[in-house]
Amino acid sequence: MFCGWAFLLGAAWDLAARFEPLGLRFPSAGALWTIRFGWVFLTALLALQGLRTHELPIGSGAELLLSIGWGLAGVALFLDLTFEHRLPAWAIGLAVSGCMFVAGALGLDVRPHDAQEKPLIAIHVGAAVLAYCVIGALALNSAAYLLQDRALARRKFGGLYSLLPALVPMDRIGSQLLGAAVWLLGLSLVIGSADWVQRTPALVGLPKLVASLITWTWCLVILVRRRRGTLSGASFAAAALGMAVPAAVAFWLSLPAR
Repeated sequence: MFCGWAFLLGAAWDLAARFEPLGLRFPSAGALWTIRFGWVFLTALLALQGLRTHELPIGSGAELLLSIGWGLAGVALFLDLTFEHRLPAWAIGLAVSGCMFVAGALGLDVRPHDAQEKPLIAIHVGAAVLAYCVIGALALNSAAYLLQDRALARRKFGGLYSLLPALVPMDRIGSQLLGAAVWLLGLSLVIGSADWVQRTPALVGLPKLVASLITWTWCLVILVRRRRGTLSGASFAAAALGMAVPAAVAFWLSLPAR
């Protein structure tokens, strides 16, 4: 729960730094460093959980939520350090803290799990988790783009709109995130499909496979249209944001029973 409060503190700090309530000044760098330290602690928590259970921390709903939050914060930090593009710290902090509080309510199982029979399945699940993290970051980026685009069209520059980045870097980063999602989800689908056809009760995993395939196809179509120049700006952001719906369904179907 400590990590969840750290991310929540980072979100509140970022909002306070932007609005400067009551004339108080909060350095915005403090929010970024709070989220960075929270991510380090979350990494240590996941590593400890993996060592306790003897497998990747993706075997339960709570572990998957923690991994999704970790990946979302990691993608935000990667974009900041590599491309100098900062997703709103308040949005990242709220999203990750929400994942952590829900995971805390579900509870973590620290008992050792059975060893994974097929090592490639760990790669399949890990690639899927990273893909959904990237899609989550893309959805946040697309929502911010649409809000900022609407604000500029109506000549509104204050309030909530002052918290959002500029349109050009958000448009560029959105395209790069989409390419990463296509690659990661495609890798997961190939391995998962190869395992699915070998299982006797093959119909059990069919809904999850179909939902993941719909998400990947949606990503691929948007990427192809983007590369051909037929989809850009607000249209691209809206299509990328809509992709979060089948991705959320696929993620929900992927949650393990235990």
